[in-house]
Amino acid sequence: MHRLSTKHLINLIKEDGQKIEVDLNLNSLIDLASKNKVLLQLLVKFDIKDPLRRSQEEAVENIVRLVENLSKDLDSFSFAFFKLVKPLSYVPADVDVLVKSEEREEVIKRIEELGFKVEVKEPFCTTLVKGSSIVDVYVHPTLGGMIYMDGQELLNHVCIKDFNGIKIKSLESYAEALVSAAHAVYKERIYTLNDYFTVKAWTTEETFKLAKELECLPALEFAIKLNDAIKNGLVEAPYRIPVHTWTKLLAQKVLRDPLARSTSKNLVKTLGTKRGIKLLKSKLTRESY
Repeated sequence: MHRLSTKHLINLIKEDGQKIEVDLNLNSLIDLASKNKVLLQLLVKFDIKDPLRRSQEEAVENIVRLVENLSKDLDSFSFAFFKLVKPLSYVPADVDVLVKSEEREEVIKRIEELGFKVEVKEPFCTTLVKGSSIVDVYVHPTLGGMIYMDGQELLNHVCIKDFNGIKIKSLESYAEALVSAAHAVYKERIYTLNDYFTVKAWTTEETFKLAKELECLPALEFAIKLNDAIKNGLVEAPYRIPVHTWTKLLAQKVLRDPLARSTSKNLVKTLGTKRGIKLLKSKLTRESY
């Protein structure tokens, strides 16, 4: 049996790919696709109809219903769903909503009226939970309370997109490419094939322009280099960014970005809590997220 590589998986699921004639263990293939957040894309691509695919599709249906309800209830606000619409089929772990800072509390109240309860409240992000459903309301994307992207500027790049048959407010594709790169590089320290396909499909000149404005160019450039390395089989995904590289990129972020610098004290404070220590340990040891 041949060893399954990320390059094999990319060629198996990409739209224009040719099926590789290689003896692959289906369970290993599913495991790798799951870790890379492209499992549903793989199941759909090869029309695999089994309980796993059904569970994935049911999860998407639940997300769609939630997003549809949120869209209706928040229609009067300036907001956008982000990290939700991607250039491939996948199951989002939660629903992320970007809102105007002055409308944040009212948006949270509206979501609470849908039966959600506040689980975690940070300076720029509030997590609400209802059963297995999770909604994160952001003013700015953050790492432990430190801003790594100006969410209010991102709200200047909103459009209407299709999400599994419903029309929603979302970020422009070029902005989503940058969000995917920055989220993987600055926050998660893990780069998946979900990020690979998003950056590959949606990065444009507008992405680079926005990256410069938001002081996220190092993250975008790093993601693009990773894409080349993954495509050429030089590294495997999910790719865990080396600790020294990650800390260097974060240090550059703090030095160059006034928003990150002025809120870096929040990250330091978070790392001093039990929750912060747990999150840091997870980022240093996990293989995916």
